[in-house]
Amino acid sequence: MNGNPTQNVERLAILIWEGMPSGESVDAFHEIYAGKKGNEQHGAADEDVANSFYSLATSFYEYGWGHSFHFGFRGRHEGHGVSIANSEDFVANKLRVGDMDRVLDMGCGVGGPLRGVVKRTGANVTGLTINEFQVERARAITSGLTPYMQARCHFELQNYMDVKGLEENAYDAAFYMESSLHCEDHTKTFKEAFRLLKPGGRLVALEYVTLDAWDPTDPEMAELMRQHLLGNGAARTPTIEEDLAMVRAAGFVIEDHFDFMARGEEVYGDDHWPWWADLQFNWWPHLLSAHPWVRKPLPTILHVLSTLGLVSPDVGKAADLMNLGGDGLSGLGKLGAITPQYYVLGIKPLE
Repeated sequence: MNGNPTQNVERLAILIWEGMPSGESVDAFHEIYAGKKGNEQHGAADEDVANSFYSLATSFYEYGWGHSFHFGFRGRHEGHGVSIANSEDFVANKLRVGDMDRVLDMGCGVGGPLRGVVKRTGANVTGLTINEFQVERARAITSGLTPYMQARCHFELQNYMDVKGLEENAYDAAFYMESSLHCEDHTKTFKEAFRLLKPGGRLVALEYVTLDAWDPTDPEMAELMRQHLLGNGAARTPTIEEDLAMVRAAGFVIEDHFDFMARGEEVYGDDHWPWWADLQFNWWPHLLSAHPWVRKPLPTILHVLSTLGLVSPDVGKAADLMNLGGDGLSGLGKLGAITPQYYVLGIKPLE
């Protein structure tokens, strides 16, 4: 029944044994969002929040979701891997790159989508992440691949809002696989992509945005949004119009944009399995680790082990945080208030 071939239970075991990377504190992370309601922006530096969050979340994501930290749609009876492939196929196609073309992955996680793009296109891709643990994991995973893959997959510790040391006007394309959600002003990171791309270079972004159903005055939606921002280390979620304005402000000409997650219903019809469904209660648990039957009891088990002195207390607290984020985001998705993959294609002008 588990349709996620990349799920790695070993990562949970290592987390239990070793504790949080860099000794990250969940209580300190909660303080960043203290007193915030609904879609309010936290008060800390976006890059610091993202770095702290991924020290807490990366091993849980690998355990429960795989190496590609993003959503997707699929048919009801298809596995989670199809969701991942549908989105990565789409991005790879829109990049319009070929063998050894230079591409940037702006916010690469542990490199799942990056390796997916390399497999599909042969491009030479450099992934940027703010989190040192993610760089270590991305390089470790890639080190077990073929020489062909290793020659095309590269990872750097970088702040994607202030990239250092990379050649300007040198890259054929850049992509964001749901990664800009960690900065409030997307223009800052889009400007970095613009600076690094060649004239005519392509920006392919899958963006978190609110949809027409989002109502900030609705108490249920406001609470779900609070849970999402805190539990996913996210900045304030923009509207579609705000997001497009930030792409344009960076200098790009927008050639296309639409909600890619809405395409799932067009492709699959009545058999459509939406992006948020694995995290909500359902009778088709293809992704067991994400199902409430499994993910909800996990923190309790970890807290008991912590009481016995067998696990760091922060591991159980981090599992609670992951559940909060999953509940909030999937709840908003079920209500039609948010999408994690609003597709934007921007082109850097030739002059």
